[in-house]
Amino acid sequence: MLIKLSVFRIGDFCAAKNYEMNSLILMKVLMIVALLATAAFATSLTQQFQALENSELGRTLLNTIAIQMQTGEPLERVFQTLYDLEDRYIADQKEDDENNRVFQGVCDADLAGLNGELANLEQKDTELQTVLDDLEPQRDIKQGQLAAKVIQRTELQKVIDETNDKRAAENADFEGKREEFAFVSSVLAEARRLFTDNLQAPSFLQKGANEATHFSPQVFVQVASHLNTGAHKAGQMKHVKAYGKAIKLLAQLASRTSQVANQELTGRVIKLIDDLQNQLSQAFDLERRAEDDRVRAYNAYSGLLNKDLNKYNSDIANLEAEIASLQARIDAINNTKDDVNQRLVAKTQQRDDRRAECQEAAYDYQQRRSARDANRQVVSDLIGLLNSNLRDLKEYIALRVAAGDTNLGQE
Repeated sequence: MLIKLSVFRIGDFCAAKNYEMNSLILMKVLMIVALLATAAFATSLTQQFQALENSELGRTLLNTIAIQMQTGEPLERVFQTLYDLEDRYIADQKEDDENNRVFQGVCDADLAGLNGELANLEQKDTELQTVLDDLEPQRDIKQGQLAAKVIQRTELQKVIDETNDKRAAENADFEGKREEFAFVSSVLAEARRLFTDNLQAPSFLQKGANEATHFSPQVFVQVASHLNTGAHKAGQMKHVKAYGKAIKLLAQLASRTSQVANQELTGRVIKLIDDLQNQLSQAFDLERRAEDDRVRAYNAYSGLLNKDLNKYNSDIANLEAEIASLQARIDAINNTKDDVNQRLVAKTQQRDDRRAECQEAAYDYQQRRSARDANRQVVSDLIGLLNSNLRDLKEYIALRVAAGDTNLGQE
C-alpha cells in the first residue's frame, strides 16, 4: 500500500516537472515568433519607407515632413497638407476624366462626320463610275458605227469617182467624135463648094435641065486634091476612118470625071458628096442620141450615188456630233471624278490625322492618369504610415539624418 502511494507521488512529481518544462518552451517559442514578427514588420516598414524614397514625390514629401519635424511644426498641418494633396489629385483626376470624356466625344463626333463625308464621296465616286460605265460603251459603239460609215462613204466615193471618170471619158470620146465628124463634114462641104463656085452654069444641078453646061477640068483636079488631103487626115483619125476611105473613093471619082468632063458624072459626084454628108449627119445624130442616153443614165445614177453620199455625210455628221456630246459628258464626269478622288485623298488624310490626334490625346490622358494614380497612392501610403507608424517614421528619418543623408531633411 505504501509502495503504491509512493509510486503515485513520484508520477505526479514527474508530470508536474514536464508541464513546467513545456510551458518554458512555449514561452520561448512565442518570444521568438514575436521577435521574428517584429523584425518582419520592421523590415516591411523599411521597405515601405524605401519605396517612398524611390518615388520623386515620396522623397519630396519625406523631405518636407523631416523639415517640419525639425522645426517643430505641428503634425496636424502635415496631415492636412497631405489630405489636401490627396483631395487635389482626386479632383484633378475627375476634372481630367471629364475633359477627356468631352474631348473624346468631340473626337468621336468629328471622326463620325469625316467617315460620313468619306462615305458620301465614295458613293459619289461609285455613282460617277456607273455613269461612265454606261457612257463609254455608248461612245465606243458610236465610234464603231462612225468608222463603218466612213469606210462605206469612202467606198461609195470610189464608185462616184469611177462613174465620173467614166462619164468624163465618154464625154471626151463624144467630143472627139464631134470634132472628127465635123472635120469630115467640112471636107465634104468644101468639095461641094468648089464645084458650085467654079462651075459657070450651076443650073445643071437642077433635074430636067436641057441647056448645055460649060465647065473647066481644073475644078475636078482641085476637088480631087482637096478630097485626097481630107481622106488622108480622116484615115489617121479614130472614129471616121471608114469615111476617110469613102472620101478617097470620091477623090478618085472626081479625078476620073475631070478626064471625061461629063455633066452626068459631075452631077453624080456631087450627089455622092451630098449622100455621104447625109450619112455622116445621120451617123452623128445616132452618136448624139447615144451620148444623150449616156448623160441621162449618168445623171440618174449619179443622183442616186450623191443621194447615198449625202446620207452618209449626214449620218457621219450626226455620229460625230453624238460622239462629241458623249465625249464632253465623259470628260466632265472624269474631271468631277478626279476632283472627288482628290477630295477623298485629302479627307482620308484629314480623318487619319484627326484619329491620330485623338489617339495621342487618349494616350496622354492615360499617362497622366497613371502618373496621378501613382502619386495619389504615394500620398495615401504616406498618410497611412503617419497614422499607424508615426514613431517608426520619425525614427527612420532620424536614422537617415544620423547616417549622413544630406538630402533628407533639406528642400
